[in-house]
Amino acid sequence: MNQHIDRDRQIIYCDSHIEVRPLALREAPALYQAVHQSATAISQWEAWCSPDYSPADAKRFVQNSIEQWNMRAAYDFNVIARASREVIGSVAINQISHLNQLANLGYWVRDGYTGRGIAALAARVAASFAFTRVGLTRLEIVVQAANLRSQRVAEKTGATLECLARNRLVFHGQARDAKVFSLVPADLDLRSPS
Repeated sequence: MNQHIDRDRQIIYCDSHIEVRPLALREAPALYQAVHQSATAISQWEAWCSPDYSPADAKRFVQNSIEQWNMRAAYDFNVIARASREVIGSVAINQISHLNQLANLGYWVRDGYTGRGIAALAARVAASFAFTRVGLTRLEIVVQAANLRSQRVAEKTGATLECLARNRLVFHGQARDAKVFSLVPADLDLRSPS
């Protein structure tokens, strides 16, 4: 499927509490604030998040995200609290293989908003986008074996645990075992693209 997906101001999900939409450059400061507030929790599992994560890092990430979107290489979304307009998380479709119609699905939620089902909802929304708009037929959620919170989110999305993969991830130079979950269109009651 070679369709161009317009990312400008496209909201892919909205309810009375949250919006899920493509990253916008004007939201880089809000993204920085969310990461900065949650750095201790995120950095336990994500190498990109470190104590010296800066506003410039957030701006570069958003700029790169826009470029990746335009090249059909990745699709990153902010999760926005409608009442406060704060960035409260992020969800991404990345490491895309168009040949095999598969990609990675990743997510995180800002401290103070965890445990409310936001990550699972955002992950399902992004997965639906990947299946219906990008034409993918498989998403993988790869979670460090000790990251129980992210594993629970994967389960709540309807993903199937396929295996414990040895040395599946490298985290700060160390090989780590990871649990590999998969989502396919049928898991979301969607038909596979023809």
